Amino acid sequence: MIKRLFFCLFMWGMCSGLSAQTLEGPLPFFRSFLDGNLTKITFPEPNEPGASGWDSKGNYKRKNRAAESVWGLQLTEGKEEIGAFYLPEYIFSTEDGLLIEFEYIMMYTNVGEAGVTDGICMFLVDATTNEYIGANLKYGAEGAGFGYTHRRSAHTDIRYGVTSITGIKGGYLAVALDQGHFKNWRFDNYEMRNGIPYGSAGIANIQSETYNTRSNVTIRGAAGRDEKVITTSQKTHRIQDGRWGFPVLITRHTGWNEKTGLEDPYSDGLRNKAGFRLNTETGEYEQYVTPRIDKPFCIAGGKEFHHSGESAYRKAIIALEPNIVGGGFRITVTIQHETEKTVVIEDYTYPSSLQYTENGLPFQLVAGEYPTVVYYSNPPQTELALERPSKLVIGFMASTGQLTAYTNIIRNLRITPLYGASSEDDIYDHRRGPVIVRPLDNDVAYQLGGDRPNASYDNLDLTSFRMWIDEKHCLGNGVFEYEEEGVGKWKYDPESGEMMFFPEKGVGGEVVIWYDVKGKHTPYAEEKYRSSLAKIVINLIDDEG
Repeated sequence: MIKRLFFCLFMWGMCSGLSAQTLEGPLPFFRSFLDGNLTKITFPEPNEPGASGWDSKGNYKRKNRAAESVWGLQLTEGKEEIGAFYLPEYIFSTEDGLLIEFEYIMMYTNVGEAGVTDGICMFLVDATTNEYIGANLKYGAEGAGFGYTHRRSAHTDIRYGVTSITGIKGGYLAVALDQGHFKNWRFDNYEMRNGIPYGSAGIANIQSETYNTRSNVTIRGAAGRDEKVITTSQKTHRIQDGRWGFPVLITRHTGWNEKTGLEDPYSDGLRNKAGFRLNTETGEYEQYVTPRIDKPFCIAGGKEFHHSGESAYRKAIIALEPNIVGGGFRITVTIQHETEKTVVIEDYTYPSSLQYTENGLPFQLVAGEYPTVVYYSNPPQTELALERPSKLVIGFMASTGQLTAYTNIIRNLRITPLYGASSEDDIYDHRRGPVIVRPLDNDVAYQLGGDRPNASYDNLDLTSFRMWIDEKHCLGNGVFEYEEEGVGKWKYDPESGEMMFFPEKGVGGEVVIWYDVKGKHTPYAEEKYRSSLAKIVINLIDDEG
């Protein structure tokens, strides 16, 4: 929220002091990826590194491309790329629930490019044992697989195309900012993978091509564990760990088309029609478009941004709430576009088991230099158990396909307990002189009551406010004054929740201070429920000419 302030305050005297502390402990987690700090971040290797061939420089195309940039942690920049990282030390209990928030940039790398290519996903992997983490955590298929799923291929020799790829073994969940293909099934000789079938082919549960949209939020489920035996009337198939499963559970369109742009906000549009959810008992997809999306938006902002007031601003907010009765999670995905927050998927209950169609099964290969695949006209259904692991790790990936060079960047990653206090960035424009602002007015903490804890500003402990000079250094509890030489003085009032800033003469442009806060009610007064870092930005404007 942009707050414009055009008033002056009389000066308060203040003294200043600084004691440096470093953010420790697993939660809350915050990393801006803007300061070169990549500690406790692991960049995994790929499964089957040579399965997609080599680039012009002789490197595997499946090489992890994650690298620092001035805008954040850049995961991709070119065509046929994948970038991935995960947080090995931030193992969390599935009984606690999490809130995962991150800003992201999705845009064409070069001016004049066209087309839509893949996207970004957050993934969870079973960390109950070391079987799937550490050196054993390797990412899956690039392109439409987003690095999460497997890819079945008819080719067995890289000289004749791409070959098969194992998905993330132990993968439990992937939530994708999907530009169109993560939700789709594939049925080609170079890629066979389950998903939602669109078009007019004679396949069961086919959906209208009209609903094969770009700009979606899509959730896929767990990797298949161990060897899977699927017997049909024609053949018995034995499929290895990580080469089956990963079903699409739910997808929703957000109201943008690559040819026509944003939908009319005054009509229902495809955003309130093009949504599907897997019927876990029948294994078929059913139209599902709840909640209603009133304001259409593109999942990609399309360019760099600095603050939430800009049209390109994008932020993903993923809430994982434990499902006490049936296990798994209730999942809510909200996308902030500019200052608007839109709930795209709400309270999706992750099942403990399901039926789905496994179409990565060619019935027969006809020999030749380029193998010909004889497909099943209706691939078989099978069961997938999705028992919730007791512990999970979190990671992020982005991928691009063959047609378009695309830049995908993540920054300002916050991970907090689900009912931890929530703090939002505050951006103010101010003309000359001292300023007083109320940064906590758009923040909340929780209090027990009813079926779920209630969120409110009134639940905040105003005295728990801590000032940070950057994401690494905190002034400490009860230190409410700070003077930055050559910039100005900050002073926080723990009774009113107001922050005062006194700029030094001649200072202009942006000045920034960071903060966190927590609640006052048990159990949310505990330190683990403290908010992640938020920033107060005051843009000092001298318009006197």
